[in-house]
Amino acid sequence: MTTKGAGAVAISAWELSSPAPVRVPGAWPLLGHAPALLRDPLGFLAAAYRAGELVSMRLGPKSAFLVNGSDPIRRILVHDAGRYDKGFQFDHLRVLIGDGVGTTADAAKHRRQRRLLRPAFDHARVERYVAVTAQTAEAAVRRWRGLRRIDVGAEMRALTMTVIARSLFDAGARSGPDAGPDAGPDTSPDGGGGAGPDPRAVREVLATLPVLLGGIGRRALLPIPALDRMPTPGNVAFEHARARLHAFADQMVAERRAAAAGGAVPTTRCLLDDVLAAVDDEGCGMTDAQAHDEIMTVLLAGTETTAGTLAWLLHVLAGDPALQLEVQREADAVLGGRAPTAADLGDLEFTRRVATEVLRLYPAGWILGRRPFEDVEIAGVTVPAGSQVLLNFYGLHRDARVYADPDRFDPGRWQDGVTGPPRPYLLPFGLGPHACLGEGFAMSQVLVTAAVVASRCTVRPVPGTVVRPVARTTLHPGVVPLNVEER
Repeated sequence: MTTKGAGAVAISAWELSSPAPVRVPGAWPLLGHAPALLRDPLGFLAAAYRAGELVSMRLGPKSAFLVNGSDPIRRILVHDAGRYDKGFQFDHLRVLIGDGVGTTADAAKHRRQRRLLRPAFDHARVERYVAVTAQTAEAAVRRWRGLRRIDVGAEMRALTMTVIARSLFDAGARSGPDAGPDAGPDTSPDGGGGAGPDPRAVREVLATLPVLLGGIGRRALLPIPALDRMPTPGNVAFEHARARLHAFADQMVAERRAAAAGGAVPTTRCLLDDVLAAVDDEGCGMTDAQAHDEIMTVLLAGTETTAGTLAWLLHVLAGDPALQLEVQREADAVLGGRAPTAADLGDLEFTRRVATEVLRLYPAGWILGRRPFEDVEIAGVTVPAGSQVLLNFYGLHRDARVYADPDRFDPGRWQDGVTGPPRPYLLPFGLGPHACLGEGFAMSQVLVTAAVVASRCTVRPVPGTVVRPVARTTLHPGVVPLNVEER
């Protein structure tokens, strides 16, 4: 997919011969280039990537630098990682969701929290999460049998939110008269309204997280406190959802602490159990406040990103019958009609290549912020301390010097035995000490869900539908209606 827009037209005329960073034209008074990023972010980034390794711009009244190219991005994320914090977007995210491992600006705290959380995402735990994903995906596909058409974006958000809620809190979803109006679609393991150990978790997540995710993107990219304080229906709904989800996270931590203090042993451990049981080298664990912030981080980071990837993947399969047939044949050969397990992940080779190409073309983390503590050198230019630095992952993943026909979807780029693109040009989960802890969890969700859908049904595009990318906190497709046929 080639993205075009006003940003591409303006940037193509930039003067590229200067050794200094190219300055982006067209800044608005007060707002700088934020409107251009909001109006056509992908066209802006694609053109900026071709302009040079370092581009200067303004976000609001503040200067910012856009970093293009594998070498300077890798240097910032790996070699010079200790000289940066995460930038102003994460300053605002910390206020909204807490000071967790994904948002904290405290390097020592980040290292400690990352070490405490790592066991919760090790191979043994991922096996447990695969079972939850398979159950949830099977239930969703069963529910589609009564439908001719689905909104795949909404379906994948509901699915990933259910998976993360169950993985965090060991809860099954339910529907029916006792579930309340906010219960959302029935994605419980039995598909018929059965309840797991604590159905509150899925109900609360499905009721609040979509509202929270819908409001965070603009607040992080273009923070305007006065606008956020206005009593508009959107702001009121956002603050209500945020307060409700924070209160529920506190409640779950308190209940698990009380149960542990009373000697209760969970029949099935969940991610929250692992978080609360983790201790550092000195035998100290997390405080309730720290555990709360990590819950919020997992909820925010573990839903919209994976949901967007799955929605893109099913959109791509629907538009390419031959590609979809290949994925279906692999699912049939590997699974033989049964639900997938963790042991099957290594055998879903073609599906993994398809997922990798989706992550290349449509990375959920399309842009990433950093802010240097001190003056730093980027691409031969001195960047002052405190500057906003943005890493252009979207442009990196479409570098024409590395990827032949970069806008074409080609899973063959990742075939074993083929000399493919170098990995530094594929960073869907970041790199270095701040790389995504949940990479294995996310990839297992994508592979398992794709295999379940492929083995049970065929998806087809709705004629006349134009699917447009939406680049906010994550890069996800707009409305994606698909026709579903049972196999």
